[in-house]
Amino acid sequence: MAENTEVRELWRDALTGKISRRDVMRRGLALGLSAPVLAALAQETVRGALAATEGTLSVTYYQWIVQNHPTLERDFNPEFTKTLEAQGMKLNAEVAPVEGFGFERFLAEAQKQDSTWDFYLGVTPFLEMIQLADSGTIEPWDEYLPAGLLDDLPTSIKDEGTYKDKFYVWPFLLDVIVQGWNAEQVAKAGLDPEVAPKNWDEFIANATKVKESGAARFGATFDRHPWRSLIPITHSIKTDVYDPTTGIFLWNSDEAVQALEIMKRIFEVANPDLVNPGNTDGGVNDTPDERAFAAQGACYYVKYQNAHLRFGGTWPDPSQIRISALPVQDGGAGGTVFWDTGAVLFTYGKNKPQAAEYVNALTHNDLFWQRSISGNPAEGEVAPVQLWTYKSLWEGYRTSNPEWLQNSQWVFSIYDGLDKAKAIAPSKLAFSQFTIGLPFYLAYLQGEESDPKAALTKAYDAVMAEYNK
Repeated sequence: MAENTEVRELWRDALTGKISRRDVMRRGLALGLSAPVLAALAQETVRGALAATEGTLSVTYYQWIVQNHPTLERDFNPEFTKTLEAQGMKLNAEVAPVEGFGFERFLAEAQKQDSTWDFYLGVTPFLEMIQLADSGTIEPWDEYLPAGLLDDLPTSIKDEGTYKDKFYVWPFLLDVIVQGWNAEQVAKAGLDPEVAPKNWDEFIANATKVKESGAARFGATFDRHPWRSLIPITHSIKTDVYDPTTGIFLWNSDEAVQALEIMKRIFEVANPDLVNPGNTDGGVNDTPDERAFAAQGACYYVKYQNAHLRFGGTWPDPSQIRISALPVQDGGAGGTVFWDTGAVLFTYGKNKPQAAEYVNALTHNDLFWQRSISGNPAEGEVAPVQLWTYKSLWEGYRTSNPEWLQNSQWVFSIYDGLDKAKAIAPSKLAFSQFTIGLPFYLAYLQGEESDPKAALTKAYDAVMAEYNK
């Protein structure tokens, strides 16, 4: 039985082009397959036979999306399959071979003018959009969009997915960096659990009191990655902190230095392991801050809204979660960071009108958004709490106030704050800008560098050296 399973896996991997000709031969010989069979499987004309073809709409998505939103595969895909069957088509949906925001597989296929899939759900514009577009791996959606769709997006979100006046990233899951806290622990510390800290001094003072009172082991926590902490805190002070030519974050600007100093003060009352990488997805996910908040070890928390609700959702009493906009220093911009995880259209995919039909149906699906906010208690699924983007949906849900949204009115404060939020500027360095800069400011947080300006200047210089290569 095990051998038959291995043969089936080899056959599937070969036909979908997931493994090289060399690997086909190596694995086939180990399984005792005959030479003629191996020769056939190893042919380039056979390998990739199940790549994107007319008649089969092929979607791939980042693994965490289906992990956090199981209703996508369980409910939406079967329903949309009926739509395709009426057109004489099939649906092929699978997890993408990516990790840590990588997209090497997609680039490699495009260089051969090929694509296994028609479109990909999992792109964050500031991380991947420019490289995918400039390499010719993806093409704009404009030709395939339903009439009026762009007008139904808030300007900030539409601009986020636009590059060179073309719409490349169709937004799906909205995340906004906010502050949240454990109301029960705040009350135990003698503070008002219904009042959000107005500025960063108050946030740190409250967190310090929580820790010193013993209400929680740690007063606060945050995610070490710059797009989840350094840059949102910088945006609370000033949002215009990007080089207009390169799109590079101005790492050593006065506002970024001030933000890093705020992070250092928070770090002094936070779980010290927050400087460590996460356990999954190349260190990006399952991070120490998430575990600290889930275990009720840290009280105040800076991260996107779904983190508070997903990880606080495991508490004995999740009703103790509170969420509010980021604190604002006196005279600060009061901004934050938002982004959308969205869909991109592969240049060498085949079924582009149907790809647009799928994304349009998914992003307007009421059941998907209901499950995103309220979870699926019957299946033991915690709500992932990522938000929709269309103005018509926001207005419709605000007016109809469906039962599943009645205990989550905070979502409208998130939407209403988008006018002060700003997406991170995209650059050709994509994700590498942040991996390059990260070690330098971690050195300051950990006391290895005493000067925040010096730490961030080293980060900026290292980023620009890479940019100029």
